[in-house]
Amino acid sequence: MKRNKERYAELDSASHETLNQVQGDQHNVFIKLSITITLVLLIFVACSPNAETKKDTSLTSVPLSYAKRFTIKTSPDFSVLELHGNKNDSDVTATFVLYKNQKPNYSKEAYYIKTPVKRVASMSSIYTTMIAELSCLDKIVAIDNVDYYNNLFIQEHVKKSAITELSKGPQLDIEKTVALNPDLFLTFGMGSPKDDVDKKLVQSNIPIAVSIDHLEETPLARAEWIKFFAYFFNKEKTADSLFKITENKYNDLKSIALKTTKKPSVLTEIKYGDAWYIPAGKSFIAHLIEDAGGDYFWKEDTKTGSSAQSFETVYAKAKDCDIWINLYNINSKKELLSYDERYGLFKACQNNQLYNNNKIQNTLGYSNYWETGITHPEDVLADLIAIFSPTLTPNHTFKYYKKLE
Repeated sequence: MKRNKERYAELDSASHETLNQVQGDQHNVFIKLSITITLVLLIFVACSPNAETKKDTSLTSVPLSYAKRFTIKTSPDFSVLELHGNKNDSDVTATFVLYKNQKPNYSKEAYYIKTPVKRVASMSSIYTTMIAELSCLDKIVAIDNVDYYNNLFIQEHVKKSAITELSKGPQLDIEKTVALNPDLFLTFGMGSPKDDVDKKLVQSNIPIAVSIDHLEETPLARAEWIKFFAYFFNKEKTADSLFKITENKYNDLKSIALKTTKKPSVLTEIKYGDAWYIPAGKSFIAHLIEDAGGDYFWKEDTKTGSSAQSFETVYAKAKDCDIWINLYNINSKKELLSYDERYGLFKACQNNQLYNNNKIQNTLGYSNYWETGITHPEDVLADLIAIFSPTLTPNHTFKYYKKLE
């Protein structure tokens, strides 16, 4: 008791209270201390990050060089892929949470997929090519339609029923897809599984991921989507290495194209039905033409898609074209003129400067360009440079394009 009295006397040298007073003070101090501790705890809890804040601060953004339609965030336990279907980085149209072990509690709106996936349904030959680049072609158990494929592995495995076709006709076979029950259903759309995929398939609880690579504007942006697919197979480092090779080759070729002394004027596509669908000035093909040293007639158009125009409109603008490329599935000048004799009025046709991107095609006429060219825009660019400025790459061997005779 004396020791207590001396202790409080030291705390207040002016105090000469009795032992009872000291005990009373001790009680008051205890109350004050308890209140203080309680307040500190309340403040700590109030200031602690809630689940949503913790979610954001625990993730690290992975930088992308060209792609604008998806973002990647990672943590030690899981990765998050976000789609931006409305072309606005702040507007996330779908979120995929990929985890290896325990399923995290990230967001009620997210789609959760356990990785690495081992049985994949790929609804585009473009996705299948990227999966093949990642050395995961053996994980494909289903595709959309083998008619679109030049890939011999796919053709052979479909033939022996090791790979299933899910949309041989115009519609997806939902019953067959559900029965197959893949680890992952890869499809295309505008960026939201609930809107892009049949409701019955969504309700089946098959993990679904939507690719919107087709909404990207530049060749390297589309090619960078290999990083998106890589996360489903835990092949991130492989994708980074592969894309770096593509990027370096593309940019080296782009530098070569800058050496051209004269840019040829370029027309693309042919009339389909009653309309001629012309790629806009900021479209994928317009960027390829520009990077290859071509002068595109619609380069001033600031849109990114394509527009339906009449034959007369296109002729008035591009009748004096030096080079004409991407003529649907045409294989000869004679065949082109059989579609419409008026094609012969264009300068490029008269001068036999017609080049089509169907050098390699399967027995049904589907070009390898649309299967592998998106993954390897550097090879497409190399072909176009050789067409526009042959002297820049005199020893070039064409991979996708051929001259129509």
